[in-house]
Amino acid sequence: MMDTFKIKKFDLVPALAVTLQYANGSSIDLTGGSVWFNMAHISTYAPLISGICVITGSTTGMVEYRWQGLTDTGSVGKWWGEFELQNLTVGSRMTLPNDHTLKIEVYQDYN
Repeated sequence: MMDTFKIKKFDLVPALAVTLQYANGSSIDLTGGSVWFNMAHISTYAPLISGICVITGSTTGMVEYRWQGLTDTGSVGKWWGEFELQNLTVGSRMTLPNDHTLKIEVYQDYN
């Protein structure tokens, strides 16, 4: 997974595309599950967004968070991002990354 994703204020592309993996590097099978993306302020942990991801590779762990409307990228600043995997097996939940290594930086647009 990347360390930092950078995007300009109010931009909706590119999508945030990642491959979700276990600590040993093997891909997570997402068949029958769902994945949510959550983003919070880097110093206060105040939540900004939470939205469903599109699973683009169910057996390879590939997902995309496609920015929703202008509010997702409407606040300039640095944010933590995480992916919450649900129902991979009945009642299970996993959050990745588990060490806050995914940083989102939203930069000011100059026009």
